[in-house]
Amino acid sequence: MKALVLGATGHIGNAVVRELLDRGYHVTAAYRQPGPRPNLQGLPVDRRPGDQDSPGQIERWVEGHDLVIDAATPYPTNLYNRARAAAERRTHELLNAVMRRGCVFGYVSSFTTLKRASEAMEYWGTNLAMRLHPYFALKQNLENLVMSAADNGLRTVIINPTMCLGPWDAHDRELCLIPRLLSGEVPGAVNQILNVIDVREVANGFVSAVEGERYGQRMIFSGHNISVQNLFSWICEVGEVNSPQWPTMPISLTAFTALGIEAVLGIALDDPPVKALAPILMYQHEWLPPCPAFQELGIPVRPLYETLRDSINWYRDIDYC
Repeated sequence: MKALVLGATGHIGNAVVRELLDRGYHVTAAYRQPGPRPNLQGLPVDRRPGDQDSPGQIERWVEGHDLVIDAATPYPTNLYNRARAAAERRTHELLNAVMRRGCVFGYVSSFTTLKRASEAMEYWGTNLAMRLHPYFALKQNLENLVMSAADNGLRTVIINPTMCLGPWDAHDRELCLIPRLLSGEVPGAVNQILNVIDVREVANGFVSAVEGERYGQRMIFSGHNISVQNLFSWICEVGEVNSPQWPTMPISLTAFTALGIEAVLGIALDDPPVKALAPILMYQHEWLPPCPAFQELGIPVRPLYETLRDSINWYRDIDYC
């Protein structure tokens, strides 16, 4: 089987690359930025850097593959991002390419698309925050496009993971929580429950769902429920650094303060230094029961300590902390 992974240097995409290799697939790793990529180093893959927005690039990538994994869906990172039209155009092009060639398609979506808006008063804040940031409407719309293609015969598996931790993250350092936390760069915590999952379980479950032909389904992949304060403290303990007493703020106040600051700064700046997306995504988390999808697929969830230990070792290996 020949598999193409779009976004092969991203956190989830790279974990999927490694899972596919472990299962004997021939893997093509497609990604945007040329040059050395630390999480592809030593992996026996065909490397295909390129700009997915270039005319014909997606067609060239898809050609000759049996399985296509999309872990590179564009999304708006700030309030004034105008990425919707380009993201929809790119998704249409990708879906048309895989349908013409009869590929199996795997799509990485967001857990927020399965979050049902509640009319209860206690959920007004999360619902309002979702409406104010363009990320959520775009993610929902793109997932709907994929589901529409599935209704028209595309063999597709959609996964909706919660917050991923684990090795092989190669985002810019300022976007990585763990090394910033271990270096004393995180000023505070919020009073919020998170659901965190090891990226290796996400990859294992994703490929298992593809091989099990769970087509036309959307599956939320969830792991451990833990408070932000406890997660921060445990990361510091595993990383053997002093755990400070962080000031704790309500997540609602944090999210809407960030929204207000970004809205003001974004009027004058194309890339405002304050971005509200991270706290708003945290705001959407809630306590989740053990993952039904993992139980059905027989995927064991490893201890959170192991995930944190391996995450920290990875960031130290690439000199992030």
